[in-house]
Amino acid sequence: MSSKPTYTNHNGFLMPFGFPTENFSSGLSYKPDDNDVFVCSYPKCGTTLMQHIVYLILNDGVPVQSNERLDKLFPHLEEVGCAYIKDRASVKKGYRLIKTHLPYDMTPISSNAKYIFIARNPKDCVVSFFHHTRGFPKHYNFEGGDFDVYYELFVKGEVDFGDYFKCVKSFIEHREDPNVLFLTYEDLQHDKGNTIRRVARFLDNTIEERLLENDCKLLKAVIHHSSIEEMKKDPLRWCSLRESRHTPFVRSGKVGGWDEILSEEQADRLNSIARTVFTEEELQILGDKYFS
Repeated sequence: MSSKPTYTNHNGFLMPFGFPTENFSSGLSYKPDDNDVFVCSYPKCGTTLMQHIVYLILNDGVPVQSNERLDKLFPHLEEVGCAYIKDRASVKKGYRLIKTHLPYDMTPISSNAKYIFIARNPKDCVVSFFHHTRGFPKHYNFEGGDFDVYYELFVKGEVDFGDYFKCVKSFIEHREDPNVLFLTYEDLQHDKGNTIRRVARFLDNTIEERLLENDCKLLKAVIHHSSIEEMKKDPLRWCSLRESRHTPFVRSGKVGGWDEILSEEQADRLNSIARTVFTEEELQILGDKYFS
């Protein structure tokens, strides 16, 4: 085990070790089509959950099946590169589905493509990202790694996909763009039905109307199949096989579970950084639950 996680360094931007370098470069040069829908986020901020919600909305409430993989249907741009996106990403109701963890200034942007960004409070994020990093030893060589070591790397932005605060800041500054929908994980958990309606409305008003037809049958299906309990089933839909000694890929999903491992001093430090990075208006958008 390494004292620090192992990464691939792309001119200062860190990626999981083993992700093909040529695919990263290819992904950065991708030219979005008008029908592209990107789910964007910093890692471990509800990305898989939001991907599945979008997939469910566009797939008539039918979830990813046990013999399917979300990363094949809804591929990760900087992992797989342009050709894979063009040839193999799934198209649902006319929308091509793409995932990215890139900050806004590195994300391929088109005024006609759509970008859904989901933010999660940094305390829950760092804990989840730590468990994630330990759970993929082939990518990170950090099995059994120390949380305090990881925490310091996270604060400095020296983990894969860079600085958490810069990534969230880069998208919240574009929240008023007509092709950007900025959401928080906390709002999603607090009012899931309304957040799902916002996503559907952002895609197309007629899609939101379909959610509410037939006694909200589609909306209820999306809520049900995107629950933590349902997503814990058939975990190979979301990631490669993990050893039983590692925490599951879909772990708890709750808001405020950070105190299982994060000290009050560490939590206060992250809150302090957030209050320095974000404007008062942005802090209001993020909400009180972001800091609890």
